[in-house]
Amino acid sequence: MDIIDPLGHHELLLVIVQLTVLLLVARTLGEVFRSIGQPAVVGELLAGVLLGPSVLGLIAPGLYETLFLVSEEQFHLLEVVSWLGLLMLLIVTGLETDIDLIVNKGRTAVVLSLGGIVVPFASGFALGWVLPTAFIAAPGQRVVFSLFLATAMSISAIPVIAKVLIELDVVRRDIGQLILAAGMVDDTIGWILLATVAGLARTGVFDVGSAVTTIVSVVLFLGVAFTIGRRFTVELVRWVDNTLGSDVALLSTLMILALAAGAITQYVGLEAILGAFVVGVLVGQVKRFDYDLRRAFEAITLSIFAPVFFAIAGLRMDVASLADPTVFGVGLVVLGVACFGKFAGILGVSPFAGLSRWEGVTIGGGMNARGAMEIIVATIGLGAGILTVEMYSIIVAIAIVTSLMAPAIMRWSIPKIRMSDEERERIEREAYLRESFVENITRVLLPTRGGADTRYAARLLGPLIRNREIELDVLCVSEPTTEDGGAIAELATRIRTGLTAWLRPTVRESNTAVGTDAVDRIFAAVERNLGDQARPPRRLTREFDESVSRTILDEVSIGYDLVVLGETGIGREPDEPLFSETVDRVIQEAPCPAMIVSTQSAADEATDKSLERILLPTVGTVSSRYAAELAFVIAASENALVEIVHVIDEPQSAEKFAGEPDLSRQRGIGGQIVDREATLGRQLGSRVLTSVTASNAPEVEIVERAARTGADVIIMGSDVRSVSQRAFLGHRVEYVVRNAPCPVAVLSAI
Repeated sequence: MDIIDPLGHHELLLVIVQLTVLLLVARTLGEVFRSIGQPAVVGELLAGVLLGPSVLGLIAPGLYETLFLVSEEQFHLLEVVSWLGLLMLLIVTGLETDIDLIVNKGRTAVVLSLGGIVVPFASGFALGWVLPTAFIAAPGQRVVFSLFLATAMSISAIPVIAKVLIELDVVRRDIGQLILAAGMVDDTIGWILLATVAGLARTGVFDVGSAVTTIVSVVLFLGVAFTIGRRFTVELVRWVDNTLGSDVALLSTLMILALAAGAITQYVGLEAILGAFVVGVLVGQVKRFDYDLRRAFEAITLSIFAPVFFAIAGLRMDVASLADPTVFGVGLVVLGVACFGKFAGILGVSPFAGLSRWEGVTIGGGMNARGAMEIIVATIGLGAGILTVEMYSIIVAIAIVTSLMAPAIMRWSIPKIRMSDEERERIEREAYLRESFVENITRVLLPTRGGADTRYAARLLGPLIRNREIELDVLCVSEPTTEDGGAIAELATRIRTGLTAWLRPTVRESNTAVGTDAVDRIFAAVERNLGDQARPPRRLTREFDESVSRTILDEVSIGYDLVVLGETGIGREPDEPLFSETVDRVIQEAPCPAMIVSTQSAADEATDKSLERILLPTVGTVSSRYAAELAFVIAASENALVEIVHVIDEPQSAEKFAGEPDLSRQRGIGGQIVDREATLGRQLGSRVLTSVTASNAPEVEIVERAARTGADVIIMGSDVRSVSQRAFLGHRVEYVVRNAPCPVAVLSAI
């Protein structure tokens, strides 16, 4: 077999220099435009125009010819990087496509999207039918050209719209959500139309059979993607996170999936962009692929690959051709039709959607922005032989002009739209959810050896993980039974057992020879106390060499958001350590919040008892806030009442002066604390009762109140401090744990 010669020295040098110049100029101009309040994509496009024949080719023709007037084979090297940037842009767009948002906005979003796509599509098709033949790359394919132009008129630029909404701080307002929802529906339909039209263009002719075949291919791909593909994506991302536990692995998985799906759609005659976009949508719905990962991928895309793509798109633009009176006139007509289609469509359906005139103007102005999406459409049209260079330049110019128009229109119209009380309440709740402890939990670890306290901990975890995308791992640490096989063997075991857990989630994952009935009974007892769960917990067994606590900490370090510990070794006397050595070390060194559950040997009775009343002592700290969230989520699921109590530390008798002390200020602060927690509890759907009282021994008051009210469990927060190499939760928390008449769960935040 002949070995393919490597890329030549000059060819490699030239492509590196080209990329350096393109990225430098694109990013510089992008930041310049960003600094003046305009989309960075406009500057990145102009970078290509400046480096192309329109500017650099006139000012320094020798330099331009050396850099960019090269052979087709050399320019194709740049195109590979450009297409990679294009696919990554579509992944980012898919990640930002909020399916739940579209569903939640329901009828209004559908009505707006129909207006925003039907009228522009119809007007664009009519325009394509009457444009001079000189603007059609293949005159015999006017129908395909008209369909393509109609699709180009229908597209909106979600990234540009979102950027403006974020800058105006209205992205979570109703109007912002409607613009995004309608734009997402439009763009989703637009990408399907684009893939369909591009597929038709590749056949060379338009006929009913080709059109039906292409449409059926799109429908079949989407059907498989959002059924089998959706389940596969969720399980694959979960398996990679569980087994490898690194952001790099998850980002690689995203890219591999997108490239594979793009290859499939390209192979069946559709565009690779459709596969990349759909993968972005699917992965964006997986909670494991969190905000930080999305921002990391988006940063790489928007800082490196996207600027290169836009700059190369600008290189193809011939500004000189726009100076031709005919081309310029056609460009103005196309721009007018593009703006008319969006505004007429949106304003026409706004009354049917129950929107005011100013809301219609704002939505029309936002969805009129074409930005990066139009550039992608133009690039595909040029590559598919649908557009001439002149028509390509016109569409790119429209993308720039409409992107500049959108911010000005929206800044003018949005202040005229009033915010309702319902909208304000929703925004406040969403602000909480972004910072929420519970809402950001994806993985929980529950170490167990079958003790009563662990079983009750499972009883509390059941309502927490029910109907949530939270994965629970139950860990049993056993005595060592075999020699250490080394790091390589350990990694191999993790991969093998992780794959087993992915394929059969209820099977026990093990890196030991342990398979006894006793271990199975331990897991079964915990699972029974979880209640009915859509997804059974994963069973993990680990053997230890150094200590049980070290083994648990090694497992926690893989990437958990919460570790839950049942504690049976409670010290009864104040001078005794509250916890066993194992629990003590874990809560001190765990890299995530820990919840310690103690039942005071009454777990069997407590587990079988329904949760009707939860006592929530609070002092307003972060740990108290986290504990409150847990209590409210559990209460909402169990239909329990949460009593929120703040106990003021009353001065001791020896510290009192004449008369009773004035505690009005402390009571006012306490009232604010419990009212804030009560508001959160009601937002999360739980029943709440508030109380502010004073005592010279708050810990005693909490214990006595639990006894008086018949509390089923006390949930409280505490910050861990190290005292003499042991964990110290504060003497009041420790008193409650030692003396409470019911189970106690203490959450320590880090």
